[in-house]
Amino acid sequence: MSGVARSWFFFLTYFIYLTLFMGPAQWLVVGPLVSILPSRRRAIVRTWLRSQARITLAMARILGGLRVVVEGELPPVSAIVLMNHQSVLDIPVGISLVTGPYPLIPARAKYGRGIPGISGLLKLARFPELLQGGRASRTELDGLVEAARQVARGEQTLLMFPEGHRSRDGRILPFKISGLRLVFQTAPERPVYLAIVDGLWQLRTFAETARSLAGTTARVRIVGPYTIPPDSGEWEAFAETLQRHMTQVLDQLRSPETASEEAARSHAAG
Repeated sequence: MSGVARSWFFFLTYFIYLTLFMGPAQWLVVGPLVSILPSRRRAIVRTWLRSQARITLAMARILGGLRVVVEGELPPVSAIVLMNHQSVLDIPVGISLVTGPYPLIPARAKYGRGIPGISGLLKLARFPELLQGGRASRTELDGLVEAARQVARGEQTLLMFPEGHRSRDGRILPFKISGLRLVFQTAPERPVYLAIVDGLWQLRTFAETARSLAGTTARVRIVGPYTIPPDSGEWEAFAETLQRHMTQVLDQLRSPETASEEAARSHAAG
């Protein structure tokens, strides 16, 4: 089977899964279960969210040939995780990395409507919605603050894509400091980690994923923890430091030496 055919096979199979299995299961089973057992809401959603991330990546691996290599790990605690944004697979990859309380992920509001399975999942998990206009609305800010408050109480993890958008070549875009400031102010005691991914930038859209997934290798490196400075005057410089570190790690992941080392490990394992 050619690479394009294999990519399309994954995409169509996954779409069928979203439409016929994941969506109905959320509507008929998970949603009602959360309503009946509100005290167990976080545990139920965490299990469901992690299972869907694993199923997505397993299907991408088995049907599409995706390979994900992870260096480092996140501790099982509530934390702030900043991840660079390359593809539509970033969210399942990011969720799979989180071992503590399940992550709240600020997501585009348009994804909350019309996408089988996915739209319902965003609402079930209560992800903050972002319109991504020129200036954040009060509703957007309130949603982000509420998510950060839950992180401050140790109830959730916050997984953010501080660039806001996917770049065309996978390079790190400037961080949007306004959202980070709110998080630093609301959850100043929580550790900050960086999750840097490379190799997925050619899968920026669903259409590109359907054409180009086959044989893709994603490399992920986790760095941290970092401590949020107590002085708010240092937050902008702190964000710049995080962006610089993320860029440096991305450059390392893209270096020929990294590719050679990985090839050597794969050959030895084989």
